[in-house]
Amino acid sequence: MLSRLLGLPRFPFPDTVRRCFGRFTDRHTTDVSEALMRLSLPRLRPTLLGHTLDLDSPVFCRDGTHEGSRIGHNPIKHGRPSHHPLVAWLSERRRLLWATLRAGNAGTANGVREFLAHALTLLPTGHRIGLVRADAGFFVTALETRDLPYIIVARLTPLVQKLGIHRIPEADWQPVTRGIAVVAVMATLPAWRGQTRRFVCLRQTLTERPTASGRRLIERPGYTYRVFVTTVPFAAELVTRMYAGRADCENRIKELKEDLSLDTFCLQSFDATDAAFRTGCVLYNLLMGVRETVLPSCWFERRLRAVRDLVFLVGADLIPHARRLRVRFAVPPEERAEFLERLRTLSAGLPIAAQLEWELSEADDVDQASTRAPNAVGPTGRPVLQRTGASP
Repeated sequence: MLSRLLGLPRFPFPDTVRRCFGRFTDRHTTDVSEALMRLSLPRLRPTLLGHTLDLDSPVFCRDGTHEGSRIGHNPIKHGRPSHHPLVAWLSERRRLLWATLRAGNAGTANGVREFLAHALTLLPTGHRIGLVRADAGFFVTALETRDLPYIIVARLTPLVQKLGIHRIPEADWQPVTRGIAVVAVMATLPAWRGQTRRFVCLRQTLTERPTASGRRLIERPGYTYRVFVTTVPFAAELVTRMYAGRADCENRIKELKEDLSLDTFCLQSFDATDAAFRTGCVLYNLLMGVRETVLPSCWFERRLRAVRDLVFLVGADLIPHARRLRVRFAVPPEERAEFLERLRTLSAGLPIAAQLEWELSEADDVDQASTRAPNAVGPTGRPVLQRTGASP
C-alpha cells in the first residue's frame, strides 16, 4: 500500500536490506548513525535543570556463532553467547542520545570514556547534562573532568565495605521509612590517589522488606546494602530517590527488545549487526517524537507496541478509482474525528504529501465519494485518503 501511495515502483526485498547492512564498515556505521541521530534530536525540548543522562549496558542473547557473539555477563541466561551494547538515554525526554554495539565478553566500563565523549557531541545546541546516573562499573574520572554531576552505584568490594559500611556507627543511620535507612560518609580508596569522594549508603531491613534488592553481608546479617558514589551535594535520602528514577531505563530497554525486536536482528558480520542496531535506535527516537508531538498526551505513557498496533497498523482498503487512488480506513466512528485531525497534522509537515496532493475526507461509501464534495459525511462515514493524479 505504501508503495502505491508514495509512487514507488517497488520496495526492496528483505534480502536486499540485509545485503545493504552487510556492506557497512565500522567507519560507515559511525558516520551514518551519527548523522541520523542528529536528525532525530533537533526538536528535543530542553529541561530547566539539564537532562538526566542514564548509561546502561543491556544484554542481547544470540543463537549461533555470529561475529562478536561471546560468552560474558548474562544475568538471565548464563553461559549463552550474547552482544553487550552501550546505550545513553535522556531520561526526561525518553530519547536515545547515542548507542553502540560491543562483543558479549566486553566489560561494563569497556570503552565508556570514548562512548561518553562521543555522546556529548550529539547533544543539540542549547541543551546540557544536569546529572549522570549509571550502574556499577561505569565510574570514570572523565565525568569529573567534564564537571558532570553523577550518581553511580559502587561495587561492594571488601575494601569498600571496610572503608564505608563497617565504619558507620549504628547511631548515624537515618531512618527514611519503614525498613529503610540512609547515611552519607566521605572516604577515599587507594586507587584514587588521596582524593576523597562522597558515599551514600542505603540499608534495608529484610524482616520488614523481604524482597529488598541489594547486597547481603555476612558481617551484617539481616540487611541489604547499596552504596552510591556521587558529587551531588543534596541530602542522602534525596540522592537515593534521584537514582531510583533510573529504573525507568529498564522499560525503555524492553521497548527496544520487545517492541522493536532489536535483540533478534542479528547478521553474521558484526558491523552489519551494529548498523542494524543503530538504525533501530534512530527509529526509536522518531517513534518517540511521533508519540510526543502527534498523539494525545495520554499516549505518552503507552509503550511503542501499543502505538504501533493502535496507530500505525490501521485496517484499510486500497481502491483505484478512475484517475484517483483511495484508501478507506477502518476506524470506529467515535475515533474518526481525532484520527483525521492527527493524520492531517502528520501529513502537513511532510513534503511528499504536498507533492502527491493528498486529500482527506469522510464518505459513507467509496463508490459515492467521487460524487460528493470533499469532507462529506454519510450515514456510516469512513475516513478516506485520496491521491489525485494517475494511479501508479
